[in-house]
Amino acid sequence: MTTNETLGFWLKIYICTALLGVAFAAIYVRLEEPVYYWDFAAYFNGFDQYGSLLAESPLQWLSQLRASVARDDYSAAILVPLMPFHMFFGGSRLSYIAGIVIVYLVPTALFIGRMSYLEAVSDTPSPRSWFVVWIAAFLYTPFWSATLRGLPDIAGCLALSAATYFLWKSRFLTREPVINGIRIGICLWLAFMLRRWYAFAVIGIALSAAFFCLLQVAKDRDFAAFRNTALGGVCTLFVIAGAALAFQQPLILKILGTSYGDLYSGYKTNFVSQIDQVGSRLSYVNWLLIIVGLYISIIRRNSFVLFCALASVLTFFLFTRTQDPDRHHSMPMFLWLFPAYAQAIVSIVSMPALKSRWSTVVIAVVAGFAYLGTFFPIGRQLLSPIGYVFAREDTLPLHLDNLPEYRRLIDDLIREMRPEDRFSVFASGAVMNSSLLFGMDMDLFPRVGWSCQVDSRDQFAPEALKSRYVVVTDPPVTHLQSGAQICVTIPDQDIVEGKGIGAAYERIATYQLSDGVTGYLYEQVRPVSKTELDALYSEFRKKYPGWTTPEW
Repeated sequence: MTTNETLGFWLKIYICTALLGVAFAAIYVRLEEPVYYWDFAAYFNGFDQYGSLLAESPLQWLSQLRASVARDDYSAAILVPLMPFHMFFGGSRLSYIAGIVIVYLVPTALFIGRMSYLEAVSDTPSPRSWFVVWIAAFLYTPFWSATLRGLPDIAGCLALSAATYFLWKSRFLTREPVINGIRIGICLWLAFMLRRWYAFAVIGIALSAAFFCLLQVAKDRDFAAFRNTALGGVCTLFVIAGAALAFQQPLILKILGTSYGDLYSGYKTNFVSQIDQVGSRLSYVNWLLIIVGLYISIIRRNSFVLFCALASVLTFFLFTRTQDPDRHHSMPMFLWLFPAYAQAIVSIVSMPALKSRWSTVVIAVVAGFAYLGTFFPIGRQLLSPIGYVFAREDTLPLHLDNLPEYRRLIDDLIREMRPEDRFSVFASGAVMNSSLLFGMDMDLFPRVGWSCQVDSRDQFAPEALKSRYVVVTDPPVTHLQSGAQICVTIPDQDIVEGKGIGAAYERIATYQLSDGVTGYLYEQVRPVSKTELDALYSEFRKKYPGWTTPEW
């Protein structure tokens, strides 16, 4: 094919894939209840805010964007390519998710899918192999889990895919080291700039590339190649460091002065639990294919698959030293496992003993079942007898039982509060949290008395005890391991049981919330006393001796 014909072919592939992706996103969003909170709402709200600001004042938008890139842990730069969707389709949830799918997810899936297909080893290539790899990449559930929850972290995977491509094609910077070093540096910095935690993935792929480069140099005794790699590596480091200092100096200084291991200790469990969490995000069938792909790659010496797999493993070990990987954190790990998945697919479809047509259908159906069972309630229900075909960790559309009870709670708060009153929520989980309430009614946002959610990150906020109204639950609602949120559970139990600080409150309403949890609205009838506050902090200090009682 000519260059124009090739471009036309890939444009058609991209458009068809994007349209299909938007259709899936539209079905998913339609099944959701608009109860977005925390990370599910953060970038979605930013999408609407930055979109509105761009329409009103482009210069102010640019100034705010530059400040966000320089200082924020959650950089708004990731939203910039999504602005046309806000401009033409508004700030709806579908507009936002569709933008992520079209701009980030589909290019990432096509990029890593094509790269993996071209590097897969097969004795008898089948013309159907690319079609199946394309389906597998597009329906690869780790790409979709965070995306459908409103997290745009797949953007970093697109940058990492480009870095992986340049590293591999330059044979780990042994060819054209300067220009490739600059390209790789830009890609790796972009991944970090878009989401700070991608620093672990950047280090992971750098270490993997260094290992395979040294292995190849030692095997060939090619010291000229080693000098090229060193030069390219210096260029890469210079670009990353230069860009970070030029555009993100305040954030870099903040990172250097912060112990994230201590800050996020509440988000960290043990190694077995971390392995189980990551393992639950793919089906058993997917994992089997990845293992088969790794085995084939070892036997046939597919260095590309092994290079990517090592980057994935290193990223896992680096990241889990700080905290457990959530859906979005595990994306680069799964990105670099996809080449092994593709190697298994290509080998199976190309086997002479199997009919290519039937093996193609079976693998496409397996990928479809994994997607359907992971993201849609009807799929999970229908496929439950063969649960090994979809991920154990579901990402079903957001739903709350007894939604009218939540609206009644919000109505009661709005009706009861005077202009100067505030309310606090001693609950931190999917069933109840302050973000969920003001996400359902933004009129509540300026009335929130912020309280602690995670001990290691927040510590207890005594100002919450000055709010006139508090929302508590029975049993206490948390979202982390036991003991990581006593700043939520102890005040909650004291208020429900009417002891300690709870003696200062009076129950005024009861609500039946989701998952069988009972919610209560309390009004403070007198100020919390110094003695009661001392008793509360005495309980806190049993686990955190450094927590001192504030002036009261």
